[in-house]
Amino acid sequence: MKLIHPETTDNQVCDPYQELAIAVIKQAADDYRHLAKKLDKSPSIPEQKHIRQQMTSISQFFFGIWYQKLSGLDNGPAILKMLDLEVLGNVEGI
Repeated sequence: MKLIHPETTDNQVCDPYQELAIAVIKQAADDYRHLAKKLDKSPSIPEQKHIRQQMTSISQFFFGIWYQKLSGLDNGPAILKMLDLEVLGNVEGI
């Protein structure tokens, strides 16, 4: 599976727009992880519902055209499955 990694060498600098795109994708993944941890610790049903809505919104990003445009890849669903495995322990998602 092809993941997103900026390819740089000592004498080649990554394109600033590519760096921004990678940062946006990494932030989405970090936000998803953070929300999953928060979901585990939330005792309130309304709070859990709100967190699940936020996670769904991030999921839609990985399934959507913006992810494809930013990454240049069509592997958003695979990335989301890996995130679900990491944070939720399953591939069912939220």
